[in-house]
Amino acid sequence: MMKVVFLLGIVALLAGCNSIQKDEFVITGTISSYPKKVLICAYQTNGNFILDTIRVENGKLSYRKKLQEPIVASLVSRDPHNIIPSGMGVVPGPSVTLFMEPGTKLEINMDNARWPELQWKGGAWNNDLMKLYAKTLPLEHEMFELLRKSYAEGVTEEEKVALGEQRMALAEKEKEEKIRFIKGNPSSYAAMYLLNGMRNDFTLKDYAATFAAFDQALREMPLGKEMQGAIDIALRTEVGAIAPDFEKVDKDGNTIRLSDYRGKYVLLDFWGSWCSPCRDSHPHLKEVEAKYRDKGLVVINVATENGSKAREIWLQAIEEDGMTWTQILNNEGKDKCDVVKDYAITAFPTKVLIDGDGKIVVRAVGESEPIDAKLKEVFGE
Repeated sequence: MMKVVFLLGIVALLAGCNSIQKDEFVITGTISSYPKKVLICAYQTNGNFILDTIRVENGKLSYRKKLQEPIVASLVSRDPHNIIPSGMGVVPGPSVTLFMEPGTKLEINMDNARWPELQWKGGAWNNDLMKLYAKTLPLEHEMFELLRKSYAEGVTEEEKVALGEQRMALAEKEKEEKIRFIKGNPSSYAAMYLLNGMRNDFTLKDYAATFAAFDQALREMPLGKEMQGAIDIALRTEVGAIAPDFEKVDKDGNTIRLSDYRGKYVLLDFWGSWCSPCRDSHPHLKEVEAKYRDKGLVVINVATENGSKAREIWLQAIEEDGMTWTQILNNEGKDKCDVVKDYAITAFPTKVLIDGDGKIVVRAVGESEPIDAKLKEVFGE
């Protein structure tokens, strides 16, 4: 009898070790050919960026985390082979987005030699993602290997161009797979989450229609409400709409109100010191500002910066780029007036041209040609 009780106790203990509490998220599974003892599970919570470790022992994965609500995380490799050395730094390899859902276990199986390809199951949201990942993660692996080849010693410029074109073709194929998944799964939170990160891959009309096709229960979740709010703002700042007025303080302490410039054309340039395409566009912007300033064009740069030294970095970039016109740092006074949010800016650089009646006449992401064409139409050569 004692032996039976003892065995039952052992069974209960093992069951307890393998059980998942309703406030826990667990990762198990295997990874082959992996040289390190941890994978990284990276996520943000309460404004803090967290790097948790997933233990790897003899190729077996183990991770357990108490959660109050679902969290979006990234699975990140610590294998040096999954990064590319570049000058004084590195090009990081691809990571894998996952949902940490309380009360679920995610079982992952992967071969590190094919990172980030994997198979997993566990939780409705992650199971939905797996349907997409079966098609896109092999493409991610191929794109990273092509990128690795382009950084190899002795590669010619012509070869780099060819490798880049191959990567772009794969990236386009991956985008098509994502869009197909999003539009084909209107009951999937994972699909709605992906749509949220692909605003610039849709026209606003198509984006809004795709969102509206999701189940009402999804659209009423916090993410859904946030997306609906962003769509509403974007619709109010499309071409033909009256530009939202704003009041900010420029770098010299002057109060800048958009409404003070009625009667003039105003070009808003949304940028950041960290944004290479933004900085590359500034020599041309200097030419535009000099060419049309006496004809009725006002240029206002609105910057977004990061970190505790945002203002210092911003001012240095202004000086380096030789920009002498009105400069605003959106970070300052953002709680009272967030111009980036009010204009539904989702990519940098974005330029918005406003006519003398306060109406938006051009909105251009990344390119200056539509702005140039309109200014030529309005002001002539």
